[in-house]
Amino acid sequence: MSSRRSVLFVLLLALLLVGTTLALAISRWGEEAPAKATPPPPSPTVVAQRTPLASPLSSPEPTATPTPLPTPTLEGTTTPEPTPPPWRLELVELPPIALRDWPRPADDNGLCIHFLGQGYYSEEELDLNIRRMKTMRMKWALVIYEDEIQLRKAATKFRDAGITVIWRKMRRPYEPFFDLGRDVQMLQELGMPPYMQLYNEPGTPAEWDGREIDQERFIRNLLRAAAQVYNAGGYVGLQFGDEEGLVAALREMKARGGEAIFGRMFFVPHPYGLNHPPDYTEDSAAVLGFRSFANVFEQEIGFVPPTIAGEGGWKWNATDDHRFGPIDAELHRRYHLELYDWFRRGTLSDGEDLPDYLFAFCPWLLSDKMDDSAWYDSFAGDHTLTIEAVQDMPPFRRKFSWE
Repeated sequence: MSSRRSVLFVLLLALLLVGTTLALAISRWGEEAPAKATPPPPSPTVVAQRTPLASPLSSPEPTATPTPLPTPTLEGTTTPEPTPPPWRLELVELPPIALRDWPRPADDNGLCIHFLGQGYYSEEELDLNIRRMKTMRMKWALVIYEDEIQLRKAATKFRDAGITVIWRKMRRPYEPFFDLGRDVQMLQELGMPPYMQLYNEPGTPAEWDGREIDQERFIRNLLRAAAQVYNAGGYVGLQFGDEEGLVAALREMKARGGEAIFGRMFFVPHPYGLNHPPDYTEDSAAVLGFRSFANVFEQEIGFVPPTIAGEGGWKWNATDDHRFGPIDAELHRRYHLELYDWFRRGTLSDGEDLPDYLFAFCPWLLSDKMDDSAWYDSFAGDHTLTIEAVQDMPPFRRKFSWE
């Protein structure tokens, strides 16, 4: 019985194995055979654009020069504007004045003084100080004025006294002039030569009232003032304490078409002697220092214009150079007498000829209560020795080379 069961179990197991195999075969009978992979179509080949093999860096193949692409414009950049030409001076045509033809006082002796330190004065002050000048036979003066009322009042009195004046209207280097043409016309109507000094010591900080020195602003003001004076028929007076400032002004005047002014221009140096003697020539800090500016004019415009020292001489008690003694009353007298004698004898203190272009020398200062260098009225007292020495000079007339 057990053996029959074993046979049946084996038969059943065989039938199960055959059925499983048959079922697996039937399941695979419906599957598709795998498709053969189709290669991608070949890219079209353009023979002219075939890329060559890279060559070694050590021996590059020659290549055609590529056409440069236009340079892109950077955002925010602009094409620079051309530099505009400098503005030009508008000048009328006037003939230049030869040195010998410049107006000078009758019986000219070259003696001069800086009149007062301010531009307002009363009739009494004018009369008193003009009378003092006449006792010393002075023929020239440098006079400051504030407005046309003072100008008319002073010009009338100096004209009647026979004194030729260099006029300086009070303005700082940063202030423009607007009415100089009218002042020139007034002087012409009064019969006074219109010598007009424009500004004063523009390189000195004190003249700028605490402002920063602005050379460009000053030059602009100067040239426009010069055009006013020139166009009105006046004489343009430049004043500089340094050679560099003078050079800059002359070159700027040329750059703006102002060469015609040179023929009707004069110069006003301030040759202070410190405590150096009259024949001192080691540097330009001397009464002979005006010659350094003459060299500038020769180099820049080819000649030296009339020169009138508007300040200078020796200040009271000056002790600038320890090698020399202080300017006491005796040296003050002797040195100023020597200076004025240049015009009498025709030679300077170092033996050189008195140059024709030096018309007059105006030491500082005739009268001022607050300045001890003033010859009259100072808190230090009148400088009597100097005043009397000048009064005692014999009358003379200055000679020029063309006479």
